[in-house]
Amino acid sequence: MNKNIRALAVLLIIVSAAMVLAACGNDENSAENYPDREIEMTIPWDPGGGSDIEGRVVTDHVSEALDESMVVVNVPGVGGTVGMEELLEQDANGYHIGQMHEGHLVAHHTDVTDVNYDDFEPIASMSASDQLLAVSNDLNVDSLEEFVEYGQENTIDFGGTVSGIPRVWVEQIGQELDINYNLVGYEGLGEAVQALAGGHVDAVIVDYPSAAEFVEAGHMSFLGIGTEERNDTLPDVPTFKEKGYDLTMGINRGYVAPGGTDPEIIEMLSNTFEEVANRDAFVKEIEDLGASVNFMNHDEYANYLENQNQVIKETIENIE
Repeated sequence: MNKNIRALAVLLIIVSAAMVLAACGNDENSAENYPDREIEMTIPWDPGGGSDIEGRVVTDHVSEALDESMVVVNVPGVGGTVGMEELLEQDANGYHIGQMHEGHLVAHHTDVTDVNYDDFEPIASMSASDQLLAVSNDLNVDSLEEFVEYGQENTIDFGGTVSGIPRVWVEQIGQELDINYNLVGYEGLGEAVQALAGGHVDAVIVDYPSAAEFVEAGHMSFLGIGTEERNDTLPDVPTFKEKGYDLTMGINRGYVAPGGTDPEIIEMLSNTFEEVANRDAFVKEIEDLGASVNFMNHDEYANYLENQNQVIKETIENIE
């Protein structure tokens, strides 16, 4: 009898210990104490490009709003796909999030990666960047009209990510402007802009923060912007539309977590991102970069990605 009682007591101790351990394990992935340690933000591009610059502004403000450290980790490679593939390998516990934009959808539909937007849990979209046509000053063209004339007599070498959204934009520009063109592959916008500044390519589709200092230094010029109306930051740069070309270009930079992350954590992060998006200081920093705040919450961003996925899928099928 005593042996049975002792055996039962031991069993109860083992079960209790297992329950405690299980509870501790669940706390790791639950929203109850989130966040209680550093959060890692994956930027899947080289430092210095528009995605990296805007991502660091977002990271600084979200870190402050959460009152918890958030560190940026640049993981460039293969059109932003290496970083996103590595992000998927991380624990889905809210301490690993990353930046995404339309280029990742292009990479999926051009068979660069099996990873797509629906492998992740969307958190929020935070900023939108208008895209500009930047050309090397070595080209000696001063207007969009001169650029088109040059491109109809010569082949223009564009620099850009072959596996990303620049491939789509170059195809759209080349066909709409009816010019001769070629795409020279570079890993990320920062690398392509450096190539343009060095005179290795003729043109690159850029966002303002990636190229502004090179324009000011006299290495390149903005000839057109892919917006419906002129940008107040660049009032002298015409839109493609006002020059008679049916062409707009832009990207939304959003943030995601590995699939399976606790919905309560996603909701908490989405709400925090929204709080940041409404801060005057954040809005000013983003606008000073020549971008704009374009907040979408978890559900809105998920719908946006689903729609863009279909548009990009159809565009790539037409190109190929």
